[in-house]
Amino acid sequence: MQIKGKTVIVTGAARGIGRAIAEAFAREGANVLAADLGSLAVGAGADWHYSLSAETELAATAREIGERDGECMAIEVDVSDRASCQNLVERSVEAFGGLDILVNNAGIIKLGRIADFAESTWDRIFAVNVKGVFLMSQTAIPFLAKRGGVIINIASNAGKRGSAFNGPYCASKAAVIGLTQSMAAELAEISIRVNAICPGNVFTPMQFDYLVKHRLQQYPGQSFEEAFDAFVKDTVPLGRKQAPEEIADAALYLTRADSVTGASLSVDGGNGIGLS
Repeated sequence: MQIKGKTVIVTGAARGIGRAIAEAFAREGANVLAADLGSLAVGAGADWHYSLSAETELAATAREIGERDGECMAIEVDVSDRASCQNLVERSVEAFGGLDILVNNAGIIKLGRIADFAESTWDRIFAVNVKGVFLMSQTAIPFLAKRGGVIINIASNAGKRGSAFNGPYCASKAAVIGLTQSMAAELAEISIRVNAICPGNVFTPMQFDYLVKHRLQQYPGQSFEEAFDAFVKDTVPLGRKQAPEEIADAALYLTRADSVTGASLSVDGGNGIGLS
Protein backbone atom coordinates (compact mmCIF):
# COMPACT_ATOMS: atom_id res chain seq x y z
CA MET A 1 0.00 0.00 0.00
CA GLN A 2 1.19 3.48 -0.83
CA ILE A 3 0.78 5.77 2.16
CA LYS A 4 0.30 9.23 0.64
CA GLY A 5 -3.32 10.32 0.84
CA LYS A 6 -4.37 7.39 3.03
CA THR A 7 -6.15 7.80 6.38
CA VAL A 8 -4.63 6.27 9.50
CA ILE A 9 -5.75 6.01 13.12
CA VAL A 10 -3.01 5.68 15.74
CA THR A 11 -4.14 4.96 19.29
CA GLY A 12 -1.94 5.92 22.22
CA ALA A 13 -0.56 8.66 20.00
CA ALA A 14 -0.02 11.49 22.47
CA ARG A 15 3.58 10.51 23.25
CA GLY A 16 6.24 7.82 22.96
CA ILE A 17 5.93 5.17 20.29
CA GLY A 18 2.44 6.26 19.25
CA ARG A 19 3.52 9.84 18.65
CA ALA A 20 6.51 8.70 16.57
CA ILE A 21 4.23 6.52 14.44
CA ALA A 22 1.77 9.38 13.93
CA GLU A 23 4.61 11.70 12.93
CA ALA A 24 6.01 9.16 10.46
CA PHE A 25 2.69 8.64 8.68
CA ALA A 26 2.07 12.38 8.50
CA ARG A 27 5.49 12.93 6.90
CA GLU A 28 4.56 10.32 4.30
CA GLY A 29 1.46 12.31 3.37
CA ALA A 30 -1.22 10.41 5.27
CA ASN A 31 -4.23 11.91 7.02
CA VAL A 32 -3.52 11.09 10.67
CA LEU A 33 -6.00 10.69 13.51
CA ALA A 34 -3.95 10.90 16.71
CA ALA A 35 -6.05 9.23 19.41
CA ASP A 36 -5.42 8.97 23.14
CA LEU A 37 -7.19 9.32 26.49
CA GLY A 38 -6.75 13.08 26.77
CA SER A 39 -9.32 14.43 29.20
CA LEU A 40 -10.73 10.89 29.56
CA ALA A 41 -7.64 10.09 31.64
CA VAL A 42 -9.33 11.95 34.50
CA GLY A 43 -11.72 9.03 34.75
CA ALA A 44 -10.15 6.08 32.96
CA GLY A 45 -6.62 6.69 34.21
CA ALA A 46 -6.91 8.80 37.32
CA ASP A 47 -5.93 6.02 39.71
CA TRP A 48 -3.22 4.39 37.58
CA HIS A 49 0.27 4.14 39.06
CA TYR A 50 1.95 6.38 36.47
CA SER A 51 0.62 9.36 34.55
CA LEU A 52 -1.31 8.52 31.41
CA SER A 53 -1.53 10.98 28.54
CA ALA A 54 -3.13 14.30 29.37
CA GLU A 55 -5.43 16.44 27.23
CA THR A 56 -2.65 18.99 26.76
CA GLU A 57 -0.24 16.31 25.49
CA LEU A 58 -2.68 15.02 22.90
CA ALA A 59 -3.54 18.52 21.68
CA ALA A 60 0.13 19.49 21.50
CA THR A 61 1.01 16.35 19.54
CA ALA A 62 -1.66 16.98 16.91
CA ARG A 63 -0.80 20.67 16.66
CA GLU A 64 2.94 20.09 16.29
CA ILE A 65 2.50 17.30 13.75
CA GLY A 66 0.10 19.47 11.79
CA GLU A 67 2.48 22.42 11.76
CA ARG A 68 5.58 20.41 10.90
CA ASP A 69 4.71 17.14 9.22
CA GLY A 70 1.25 17.17 7.69
CA GLU A 71 -2.46 16.57 8.32
CA CYS A 72 -3.26 15.51 11.91
CA MET A 73 -6.42 15.57 14.00
CA ALA A 74 -6.61 14.84 17.74
CA ILE A 75 -9.49 12.68 18.99
CA GLU A 76 -9.96 11.35 22.51
CA VAL A 77 -10.58 7.63 22.93
CA ASP A 78 -10.81 5.01 25.64
CA VAL A 79 -10.02 1.83 23.71
CA SER A 80 -11.60 -0.34 26.42
CA ASP A 81 -15.01 1.23 25.70
CA ARG A 82 -16.92 0.20 22.56
CA ALA A 83 -18.83 3.45 22.16
CA SER A 84 -15.61 5.44 22.40
CA CYS A 85 -13.99 3.28 19.71
CA GLN A 86 -17.02 3.68 17.46
CA ASN A 87 -16.92 7.44 17.90
CA LEU A 88 -13.25 7.53 16.90
CA VAL A 89 -13.76 5.48 13.75
CA GLU A 90 -16.91 7.35 12.72
CA ARG A 91 -15.26 10.75 13.17
CA SER A 92 -12.29 9.56 11.13
CA VAL A 93 -14.51 8.48 8.28
CA GLU A 94 -16.50 11.72 8.46
CA ALA A 95 -13.33 13.81 8.36
CA PHE A 96 -11.52 12.02 5.54
CA GLY A 97 -14.10 9.90 3.75
CA GLY A 98 -12.82 6.49 4.81
CA LEU A 99 -10.18 4.54 6.71
CA ASP A 100 -7.13 2.71 5.37
CA ILE A 101 -4.81 1.94 8.30
CA LEU A 102 -5.36 1.21 11.99
CA VAL A 103 -2.42 1.16 14.40
CA ASN A 104 -3.43 -0.32 17.75
CA ASN A 105 -0.72 1.12 19.97
CA ALA A 106 -2.50 2.02 23.24
CA GLY A 107 -1.23 -0.01 26.17
CA ILE A 108 -0.53 0.01 29.90
CA ILE A 109 1.70 -1.94 32.28
CA LYS A 110 1.81 -2.83 35.96
CA LEU A 111 4.45 -5.06 37.52
CA GLY A 112 4.13 -7.33 40.52
CA ARG A 113 4.20 -10.87 41.82
CA ILE A 114 1.54 -13.19 40.41
CA ALA A 115 0.91 -14.52 43.92
CA ASP A 116 -0.53 -11.21 45.12
CA PHE A 117 -1.39 -9.36 41.89
CA ALA A 118 -4.75 -7.58 42.15
CA GLU A 119 -7.47 -9.08 39.97
CA SER A 120 -8.82 -5.64 39.13
CA THR A 121 -5.39 -4.55 37.85
CA TRP A 122 -5.08 -7.72 35.76
CA ASP A 123 -8.50 -6.99 34.25
CA ARG A 124 -7.56 -3.42 33.46
CA ILE A 125 -4.34 -4.41 31.67
CA PHE A 126 -6.26 -6.88 29.52
CA ALA A 127 -9.07 -4.38 28.92
CA VAL A 128 -6.65 -1.91 27.34
CA ASN A 129 -3.96 -4.13 25.85
CA VAL A 130 -6.14 -6.92 24.41
CA LYS A 131 -9.81 -5.91 24.47
CA GLY A 132 -8.77 -2.53 23.11
CA VAL A 133 -7.20 -4.18 20.04
CA PHE A 134 -10.34 -6.29 19.60
CA LEU A 135 -12.80 -3.38 19.91
CA MET A 136 -10.86 -0.98 17.71
CA SER A 137 -10.31 -3.63 15.04
CA GLN A 138 -13.89 -4.86 15.08
CA THR A 139 -15.17 -1.31 14.70
CA ALA A 140 -12.73 -0.48 11.90
CA ILE A 141 -13.02 -3.68 9.84
CA PRO A 142 -16.11 -2.69 7.78
CA PHE A 143 -14.36 0.49 6.64
CA LEU A 144 -10.94 -1.10 6.12
CA ALA A 145 -12.55 -3.81 3.98
CA LYS A 146 -13.76 -1.19 1.50
CA ARG A 147 -10.17 -0.17 0.76
CA GLY A 148 -8.09 -3.29 1.34
CA GLY A 149 -6.78 -1.88 4.59
CA VAL A 150 -4.04 -2.61 7.08
CA ILE A 151 -4.08 -3.28 10.83
CA ILE A 152 -0.85 -3.02 12.82
CA ASN A 153 -0.89 -4.11 16.45
CA ILE A 154 1.89 -2.95 18.75
CA ALA A 155 2.69 -6.02 20.83
CA SER A 156 6.05 -6.46 22.61
CA ASN A 157 8.99 -8.81 22.83
CA ALA A 158 7.50 -9.44 26.29
CA GLY A 159 4.80 -11.37 24.44
CA LYS A 160 7.43 -13.73 23.08
CA ARG A 161 9.62 -14.05 26.17
CA GLY A 162 8.19 -13.89 29.67
CA SER A 163 9.95 -12.28 32.61
CA ALA A 164 9.53 -12.27 36.37
CA PHE A 165 7.17 -9.71 37.91
CA ASN A 166 5.79 -8.91 34.46
CA GLY A 167 3.31 -11.76 34.01
CA PRO A 168 0.11 -9.81 33.27
CA TYR A 169 1.79 -7.57 30.68
CA CYS A 170 3.62 -10.49 29.05
CA ALA A 171 0.38 -12.47 28.91
CA SER A 172 -1.51 -9.55 27.39
CA LYS A 173 1.09 -9.03 24.67
CA ALA A 174 1.23 -12.76 23.91
CA ALA A 175 -2.54 -12.52 23.44
CA VAL A 176 -2.06 -9.64 21.00
CA ILE A 177 0.35 -11.77 18.95
CA GLY A 178 -2.14 -14.64 18.86
CA LEU A 179 -5.00 -12.32 17.97
CA THR A 180 -2.89 -10.80 15.20
CA GLN A 181 -2.31 -14.21 13.63
CA SER A 182 -5.97 -15.18 13.89
CA MET A 183 -7.14 -11.89 12.40
CA ALA A 184 -4.63 -12.17 9.57
CA ALA A 185 -5.94 -15.61 8.63
CA GLU A 186 -9.56 -14.54 8.90
CA LEU A 187 -9.40 -11.15 7.21
CA ALA A 188 -7.21 -12.09 4.25
CA GLU A 189 -10.32 -13.00 2.27
CA ILE A 190 -11.49 -9.38 2.47
CA SER A 191 -8.01 -8.05 1.64
CA ILE A 192 -7.12 -6.73 5.09
CA ARG A 193 -3.57 -7.44 6.19
CA VAL A 194 -2.83 -7.73 9.92
CA ASN A 195 0.64 -7.68 11.48
CA ALA A 196 2.24 -6.98 14.85
CA ILE A 197 5.37 -5.15 15.91
CA CYS A 198 7.24 -6.35 19.00
CA PRO A 199 9.38 -3.49 20.38
CA GLY A 200 12.19 -4.10 22.82
CA ASN A 201 13.66 -1.52 25.15
CA VAL A 202 12.22 1.86 24.23
CA PHE A 203 12.63 4.67 26.78
CA THR A 204 8.97 5.58 27.24
CA PRO A 205 6.93 6.39 30.36
CA MET A 206 6.07 2.69 30.71
CA GLN A 207 9.73 1.66 30.51
CA PHE A 208 10.66 4.47 32.88
CA ASP A 209 8.26 3.09 35.47
CA TYR A 210 9.66 -0.40 35.01
CA LEU A 211 13.21 0.89 35.41
CA VAL A 212 12.48 2.92 38.54
CA LYS A 213 10.76 0.04 40.30
CA HIS A 214 12.82 -2.95 39.29
CA ARG A 215 16.15 -2.09 37.63
CA LEU A 216 17.54 1.14 38.97
CA GLN A 217 18.98 -0.41 42.14
CA GLN A 218 21.38 -2.42 39.96
CA TYR A 219 23.07 0.79 38.78
CA PRO A 220 23.56 3.06 41.81
CA GLY A 221 24.69 6.64 41.30
CA GLN A 222 23.42 6.90 37.71
CA SER A 223 20.55 8.89 36.28
CA PHE A 224 17.46 7.02 35.14
CA GLU A 225 18.47 7.19 31.49
CA GLU A 226 22.08 6.22 32.25
CA ALA A 227 20.85 3.24 34.23
CA PHE A 228 18.51 2.25 31.39
CA ASP A 229 21.37 2.43 28.88
CA ALA A 230 23.57 0.33 31.17
CA PHE A 231 20.83 -2.26 31.60
CA VAL A 232 20.32 -2.51 27.84
CA LYS A 233 24.06 -2.81 27.21
CA ASP A 234 24.22 -5.67 29.71
CA THR A 235 21.24 -7.61 28.37
CA VAL A 236 20.68 -6.86 24.66
CA PRO A 237 22.91 -8.31 21.89
CA LEU A 238 23.14 -5.04 19.94
CA GLY A 239 23.80 -3.23 23.21
CA ARG A 240 21.51 -0.24 22.67
CA LYS A 241 17.92 0.81 23.27
CA GLN A 242 15.42 1.25 20.48
CA ALA A 243 14.12 4.67 19.51
CA PRO A 244 10.40 5.27 18.97
CA GLU A 245 11.27 6.28 15.41
CA GLU A 246 12.57 2.75 14.74
CA ILE A 247 9.18 1.31 15.67
CA ALA A 248 7.59 3.88 13.37
CA ASP A 249 9.85 2.74 10.53
CA ALA A 250 8.61 -0.82 11.07
CA ALA A 251 5.00 0.40 10.89
CA LEU A 252 5.69 2.12 7.57
CA TYR A 253 7.33 -1.06 6.24
CA LEU A 254 4.41 -3.28 7.25
CA THR A 255 1.98 -0.85 5.64
CA ARG A 256 3.84 -1.03 2.34
CA ALA A 257 4.63 -4.78 2.44
CA ASP A 258 1.71 -6.09 0.42
CA SER A 259 2.73 -9.75 0.78
CA VAL A 260 3.23 -9.69 4.54
CA THR A 261 0.42 -10.67 6.92
CA GLY A 262 0.31 -12.53 10.22
CA ALA A 263 3.87 -11.48 11.09
CA SER A 264 5.14 -10.45 14.53
CA LEU A 265 8.14 -8.31 13.68
CA SER A 266 10.67 -7.92 16.50
CA VAL A 267 12.41 -4.54 16.70
CA ASP A 268 14.35 -5.23 19.86
CA GLY A 269 18.09 -5.25 19.22
CA GLY A 270 18.09 -9.03 19.54
CA ASN A 271 16.59 -8.97 23.03
CA GLY A 272 14.31 -11.85 22.12
CA ILE A 273 17.25 -14.16 21.63
CA GLY A 274 19.29 -12.76 24.53
CA LEU A 275 22.99 -12.87 25.14
CA SER A 276 24.78 -16.21 25.05
